[in-house]
Amino acid sequence: MKEYLEEKNLPLKALLVMDNAPSHPQALGEDLSAEYGFFQVKFLPPNTTPLIRPTDQQVIANFKKLYTKALFQRWFEVTSEAELTLTDFWKDHFNIFHCLRIIDKAWSHVSHRMM
Repeated sequence: MKEYLEEKNLPLKALLVMDNAPSHPQALGEDLSAEYGFFQVKFLPPNTTPLIRPTDQQVIANFKKLYTKALFQRWFEVTSEAELTLTDFWKDHFNIFHCLRIIDKAWSHVSHRMM
């Protein structure tokens, strides 16, 4: 790619635009600029991702709805067999394994059309 750009007399430049998620390292721009002079990183202002990518919000809302539905189905299955309170359910009948299974079930129901 670099050779192609040099052949066409175009400068090699790259811009990476990232949202302001806490997991994105703020020093990334400085690190990349130091290693590659042509690389620039710009961070979006806080809370702008929903404005520029509204479909993400729809997918997330749909997933949350499906997760909540699957969670209540699990709760109903467990509590219908025994007289348990909601506190007993959370304490004795729900763990990370159940949570991951429900996440998997909910995500599998997010349609391709929604994506």
